[in-house]
Amino acid sequence: MASQRTLRTGRAALLLAGLLVVPLLPPCAASCPEKDLEDREEEANVVLTGTVDEIFNVDPVHNTYYCKVRVWRYLKGKSSINREILLDGGNKVTIGGFGNPRICDNQVATGDTRIFFLNLDPEAVGPDHKNELMLNSSLMRITLRNLEEVEHCVEGKKPVHLSWKVLTLHRCWSTS
Repeated sequence: MASQRTLRTGRAALLLAGLLVVPLLPPCAASCPEKDLEDREEEANVVLTGTVDEIFNVDPVHNTYYCKVRVWRYLKGKSSINREILLDGGNKVTIGGFGNPRICDNQVATGDTRIFFLNLDPEAVGPDHKNELMLNSSLMRITLRNLEEVEHCVEGKKPVHLSWKVLTLHRCWSTS
């Protein structure tokens, strides 16, 4: 009897502890509405894929920071990138806006490779940052599907949604 009472008390304590901890956790992704991919691409002056090389200028008050990103491929807006924006021989750029609470998925670590939706940094930010790019929407992970969808948006075509079965069958037939 005593062990059952102890078990019930332990379960109640765990439930209470869980209820107390839940408000301390960061909000889930569902509470952060994201625009459609077509709208995100339309609003961006530059869309590129790249890898985060360095994180710097962390603002402890606003929890925002800048990153130096090695560019792999421009999907949109390469012509708007001038020499003053390019760093380290022309294959890196500085991007700001990481940690911005108005952008859902915007946290990165050194070595992360993502699809970036960017705009030229407005001069209102100050002369120190006039040659930088700023995030204008969430980052996307690099996957075949994400790349195809972004490319279709940039080209003005409707996105193609491939299922795993179709992709697997295509791979099997093309290797035979």
